[in-house]
Amino acid sequence: MMRRLRILTLSLLALPGIVSAQSRIQGEVTFLTSQHVYVKFESTEGIAENDTLKLMKDGVLSPCLVVGSMSSTSCVCKVIAGCTVEKADRIQANVRSVLVQNSPIGVRNTAARKAESDPLPESTERIRGRLSAASYSMMPSERESDHRLMYRFSLDADNINNSKFSAETYLNYRILYPADPDRRPQRTEFFNVYNLAVSYAADSNTTLIFGRKINNSASSLGAIDGAQAERRFGNVFAGVIAGFRPDIYNYGLNLDLLQYGGYIGTQFKTSNVYSRSTVGLLQQTNSGKVDRRYTYLQHSTTYKGNLNIFSSAELDLYGTLGSGPRLTNFFLSARYRFGRKVDVFASYDSRRRVVFYETYRNDVEELLDDDDARQGARFRVNVRPMKALSLGGAYTKRFQAGGLNASDNISATVNINKDPESVGRWSVQANRNTSSYVRSDVLSFRHGRTIIPRSLTMGLYYRIVEYTYANRTDGSSLSARAHQRYYGADLMLTFARTLTFTVLGELATVADEQNYRLNMSLTKRFDSKRKR
Repeated sequence: MMRRLRILTLSLLALPGIVSAQSRIQGEVTFLTSQHVYVKFESTEGIAENDTLKLMKDGVLSPCLVVGSMSSTSCVCKVIAGCTVEKADRIQANVRSVLVQNSPIGVRNTAARKAESDPLPESTERIRGRLSAASYSMMPSERESDHRLMYRFSLDADNINNSKFSAETYLNYRILYPADPDRRPQRTEFFNVYNLAVSYAADSNTTLIFGRKINNSASSLGAIDGAQAERRFGNVFAGVIAGFRPDIYNYGLNLDLLQYGGYIGTQFKTSNVYSRSTVGLLQQTNSGKVDRRYTYLQHSTTYKGNLNIFSSAELDLYGTLGSGPRLTNFFLSARYRFGRKVDVFASYDSRRRVVFYETYRNDVEELLDDDDARQGARFRVNVRPMKALSLGGAYTKRFQAGGLNASDNISATVNINKDPESVGRWSVQANRNTSSYVRSDVLSFRHGRTIIPRSLTMGLYYRIVEYTYANRTDGSSLSARAHQRYYGADLMLTFARTLTFTVLGELATVADEQNYRLNMSLTKRFDSKRKR
């Protein structure tokens, strides 16, 4: 009897218990278009339409893409509002997998080991960046020539040496070559640090950042020099900020402009909706005195990958005696895609001049007297009636209380893309801008084609510009004053997919003048994970 019981027990232990568990797989962004992002996986098994994929950035995972369709190894996705995706970014997907448990000899299968290790934070090193040098030369026939050199460097280093540390930077260095520096002395060298930060992912829910960086949870704050920390508690997140504002004149480090504050937010996600909202409070000082105190709000929502809504606002709370809160900034945009052929975009913004009470203490009353909101509304529609043809139209209106500084801008585009077929790429764009003192009309034609696939492309363009100025002080009568014509060509040569050289030449005619422009650039891209 005991022998039979032992045999039965061993037989039960030998039966695999099949349970369903969730695991994660890694993919990579391989291609981007104006409407879609393509992500490559080893296999898309376990991924379904409308699944949300997460972008891994600085050791932090954030929902970023919604799956529209897929093949056996790739997903075609739409971007969630407020998320920025670049080629070669790392993407993570949660998939359902079947695990085998209760092994009689204590050895787990590969799927079980993977499911157990997947919850651990990713710490694989990846370094990518771009280095470029460019020259810009203007050679007018009636004036002195102008030359500039521009150097740019950007770098994203994720999980350095497979650690929890990451770094990022974007630097810009300009040199000017004026025609007569002795007679007209001026500053000729400019070095700007737009981004320079180190981050530490203490765990999957906590991120610490040191250096200069824009906070994605409160992008309207601009760059922050100092320390930032964010912690997630399920669907709720909170953060603190302590540092300095960049100098308002040269964008350098200014230790007199201390700022500090915090924010709290929430995110909501279902199979159809992803929503994220932030509200925060920030105080900015100048040499220890209050310069500005305001609260800021930011919200984004994506519905079924078709409707994207984004809004932000700033409400100033600090002012002169008796003054109340001022809504200094409000922005709202919405985009809706009617299938693959039509998408519509609309936005509205209202901005008042921000008053820094210590920085502009001698001009505060004058600034507050001119407190009219500058407002703008924009509407855009794009239509793709067939694969190779796209049409677009946009209307923008800017206005101010009392009718000052009003302008209207209307544009239309037609694009035909049959490249690398013999037809090539053709585009026509028309634009009219009307203000109280001038009307400008622009009509441009461009043709481009691939000469050598993945190696050489070229383009030709012709642009007509006409300005019509007001000839009376009330602006009620207009008369044509200026006509301009532009003739240009450009070439782009790519070596080994990572080194690109571009050159552009242009002739502009204005009345009897003939002005020449020559631009050249050399760009090197590198990625430690790039497939050879």
